[in-house]
Amino acid sequence: MLLAAAAIPAALSAQTPAPAGASVRALRASEPIRLDGVLDEPAWLAADSITDFRQQEPEEGAPARERTVVRVLTADAGIYIGLWAYQDPSRIVRSHLRRDADLEEDDFFAFLFDPQRDHRSAYAFAVNANGSMADGEVKGPEDVALDWNGIWDARALITDDGWVAEIFVPWQTLRYRHRGGAWGFNVIRGIRHRNEYVLWRSWQRQRGFFYLPEEGTLEGLGELPRRRLVETRPYISSTGSLAERVYRAGGTDSVTAASAAAVALGLDAKVAVAPTLTLDLTVNTDFAQVEADRQVVNLTRFPLFFPEKRPFFLEASDIFDFGQEERVQLFHSRRIGLASGGTPIPISWGARLTGRAGPERIGLLATRTAGDEDALDLATRFKHDAFTRGYVGGMITAHGGPGVRGARLAGGADFEFPLLVRGQNLIPTALMAWSRDSAGAPARSAWRVFLDYPNDHADHFLAVSRIENGFDPALGFVRQDGIWRHTGALRFFPRPHRWGIRRLLFTVLQFDINTTLNGELDNSSYQVRPFGAQFEGGGEVALTLQRFEEVVPPIVTPGDSFEIFPGTVVLPGRYEWSRAELSLESSTGRPVQAEVQFSAGDYFSGTATEVESQVTVKVAPHFIGAAEWAVQRIRLATGRFTAQAVSVRLDVAANPRLAGAAFLQWDNESERLAVNARVHWIPRPGSDAYLVWNSAWPTGLGRGIPWQRPLRGALVGKLVYYFRV
Repeated sequence: MLLAAAAIPAALSAQTPAPAGASVRALRASEPIRLDGVLDEPAWLAADSITDFRQQEPEEGAPARERTVVRVLTADAGIYIGLWAYQDPSRIVRSHLRRDADLEEDDFFAFLFDPQRDHRSAYAFAVNANGSMADGEVKGPEDVALDWNGIWDARALITDDGWVAEIFVPWQTLRYRHRGGAWGFNVIRGIRHRNEYVLWRSWQRQRGFFYLPEEGTLEGLGELPRRRLVETRPYISSTGSLAERVYRAGGTDSVTAASAAAVALGLDAKVAVAPTLTLDLTVNTDFAQVEADRQVVNLTRFPLFFPEKRPFFLEASDIFDFGQEERVQLFHSRRIGLASGGTPIPISWGARLTGRAGPERIGLLATRTAGDEDALDLATRFKHDAFTRGYVGGMITAHGGPGVRGARLAGGADFEFPLLVRGQNLIPTALMAWSRDSAGAPARSAWRVFLDYPNDHADHFLAVSRIENGFDPALGFVRQDGIWRHTGALRFFPRPHRWGIRRLLFTVLQFDINTTLNGELDNSSYQVRPFGAQFEGGGEVALTLQRFEEVVPPIVTPGDSFEIFPGTVVLPGRYEWSRAELSLESSTGRPVQAEVQFSAGDYFSGTATEVESQVTVKVAPHFIGAAEWAVQRIRLATGRFTAQAVSVRLDVAANPRLAGAAFLQWDNESERLAVNARVHWIPRPGSDAYLVWNSAWPTGLGRGIPWQRPLRGALVGKLVYYFRV
């Protein structure tokens, strides 16, 4: 994502204040502004201009090669941003129309507001030359909530001189103190055909767009209106479901649930309990519009991690981060309202309080699940600002209620203290956590110490973790317990400024060693990258050499066997093998973009050849099609098999407010073909209409796919209306 990519250099930041005079004054518009992308109102011509842009890439600090003009207006309802982006219009890349797409693949413009002027939190907004929009809530240099969706609007037009954009952000979307004063402000522009990024302030690679201590200043705001107390989004949905079926090996089937039709009503609301604190409420929560999880063939002994996709849990989710993602997390919201297999559990209500109270960041979450679970889930998180960019924090989670036998508790404390040592970043972090299964049960612990050295020419890290046997937070995720884990990397990124190479990527050594608590090896991996390169045009190439070790434990009960694929097991014992991997990626700014990753070598007791590929076709500005294919040909002493997974995604959009998508996927482990299709219409900012179709069919039955009798199927229509009280 655009905002994620911009967050990376922000972590590589020196603690230098913004230069004096880096400011722009907003002009109060004396007449209505029409949001149409035509910047012809007289106020636009009279406003202050930002024109001083410098390159971050490819020539750090050099003047921008294309002219950019940015102006700011204010009005009773909100704040307007105007952009004039000069360049040859025939070179403009503009493939995306969908909301929250990866706009970095296009020519784009982004800006951020820091209304509290605390250099720690901000709101970021981005548009491309189609007027497609993306946004995020900035919580720190490495902490950007990309799933935050504010209420705002934008229009963009192609002109003879390049492209222009007109953007409107209502005051209500932002959290600020009504006394006004100056805000923090910064802007960035991406020019895709040059792979060039230019910024107004904080253009150094060691800082970046999200490095708030070097942001500019937006002046002239005056006294601002108070936020309205309540924003509401009631919804109504109608669902028609086909009968659910189960198929037996011979191809016969039986119905496990009859077809049904249902109508549901619900409500989401935001309450401004303080200028910088928001209470989110949800009643009879519905996630019908959410895209399906990816189907993945798991060839490991460990559980797969699936990311959260449900809007209520995504917004402000960053405050609840605690631990190492996909490894050991004290809180993973997918444990709420979803069974282990991904089957939805009804959520009766939910409440979430997030925001700032002086130097404190606060997050409180409570939900009540219904159905067979009938549970109450709680999560409490706080972070206290320390030094310029660091924090000291803590977290407590609980899972209990009428349907749960005894409360399951977990908690912990952590800190992060970014330092600047001789102009280079050094970031020590640490955490300590515990979990308890029920009242009176012993507490199990986990801890981690991590030292990071993230800089432009080198990125090294070293970490040690200990996860006790039985450490299992009820609302968290633990990939493996009962281990010591030692990880580290030594990586260098020189910039040769020749041969069309922007950056070389060398890994001297990267390792991940997991041993049992008594010091015996469980699994480990090592890799060296003798060559890797990022090219000026945006493509990448890398060659990686790998070494693996794994100890498959003895079988105590039949359920302990490691069945790597249906019908094939890996016998207990110690295995060591080596592999080589070659990856190629073309520029994402091209109409046809391809990625290929090829790996070959030994694998457990035999060999494996793996190929992963993706091809994306963009017909600007209305169509994007992407196909992915992963095939793994495995030859072991205990059997042979080929694992395959295929997915196809089609995005068709009439404009940034009306788009459709279809996601088809299949794998030969589950032998299931699934379809998730959606039409999304935004009649006005904040209000939505969805039409969603989900269905799945069994494959591999020997008699073809039973199209007339799917495993399941549902058609959902949903209307959401936004208004303020």
